[in-house]
Order: sequence, then C-alpha cells, then structure tokens
Amino acid sequence: MPTTPLSQPLSDDEYGTLGDLLEARSPFDTDGLLGALHAVVVAPSMVPPSAWLPVVLPDGFGDVDAERRVGLVFRLFNEVLESVHRGAAFLMPEADDLDACTSFAAGFAAGAELDPLWIGDDDRWTFASWAAYLGNRLDLVPEHTLAKLDALADSKQTIRRDMHAIINAAHESFTKLRRAALTKQPTQNAHRVGRNEPCPCGSGKKFKRCCIDQKPALSSH
Repeated sequence: MPTTPLSQPLSDDEYGTLGDLLEARSPFDTDGLLGALHAVVVAPSMVPPSAWLPVVLPDGFGDVDAERRVGLVFRLFNEVLESVHRGAAFLMPEADDLDACTSFAAGFAAGAELDPLWIGDDDRWTFASWAAYLGNRLDLVPEHTLAKLDALADSKQTIRRDMHAIINAAHESFTKLRRAALTKQPTQNAHRVGRNEPCPCGSGKKFKRCCIDQKPALSSH
C-alpha cells in the first residue's frame, strides 16, 4: 500500500481514526492535540517531536497500524504548520464552543511549557498564560496575571474570541528566535541542512518545502 504524503490533509474519516487513538492513548482529544501542535509551531525554540509526542501520546501509538497512526499525527502537524504560516484559523475551535476552546487551550499550554525559551521568560509567557488560564492550568499562570484575569467578568469569553489573534502575534513575535535556532542547529550538529533533507523543525517535510524561506543561508547549494 503506498504511503500517504505528509502534505495531504486528513479526511473526515482520518480525523475520526485519530480521535479514537487519542481517546484510547492520550490525555487530550483532537482539540487538545491541535492546541499542543499550535504551541509547538509558534514556540520560540524548535521543539522536536521527541519532546512533544510523549506529552500528547504518553502511551505511544500501540502495536496495531502504528505506522499509519504516526502518519496521521504528522500530517496534522503539517496542517497546523501551513495554517499558521498563512494566518488561517480553520484548525482552531469556534469561540462559542466552550469545551473545545478549553481543550485547545490546555493543549496549547502543555505544548508551550516544553520550550524553556518560552516558559522561562516572563514577557514571552504572556503569549501562553492566556491558554493556561482558559485551559485550567492555573499552575502555569503568574499570580499577577491570574489576579488580573479573575477580576474581569468576561475574561474567558474575551480569550476565546481572541485566541487566533494571540497565536498569530506569538508567531510573529518569535520568528526571529526561531530563525536563530535554525542558524545554530547546523553548527551544533556540524551539518549543513540540505534542500532535500528533513526540516530541522521536525515537520517531516523536506527542508525546501518547509522552513527554508525562514533562513535561506541554511540551505546547501
């Protein structure tokens, strides 16, 4: 059976299959996984799959049809990557879907806390504290932020409405940091990333199809 390209969006049936996998083996549902992937995509650092996969699927993929299941997760990752780069919001829940927004936010907070350049910086963390608050991860909300949000009667409604804009702002704000991470990686690994090699961001795509436009000097000629 031919392998499905990682660039191909998931079908409705495949979303159902992924949902069943998450229900059986993950603390997150599909919205939570989408939240985590959005955080990974916009994070200041290049968060590798080896860091985020154990968080979203701590029980692994199972022994049955594991290769296809892995493909579904990475294809969804690529959908999120493309969506964020275009500034689209179609992979995010609607503001009036309270449960989906809460799940998405919890996943986003879980993904964001994996990056020490994010959670370790108070200013940068403002781009994630909203998710921790909405997703009931109050342990990740600074006390002054928690007090401010608790004082607002419609704070969660406002967050749900503005999630897309906040994530876009994080993506734009952290672009230079992500480019710097790409710049350092070849030096650390003593390897220059070739156009046809896997992208260092962990998307599963070739470098020329993914982050090459973020730092052209990284590509080999």
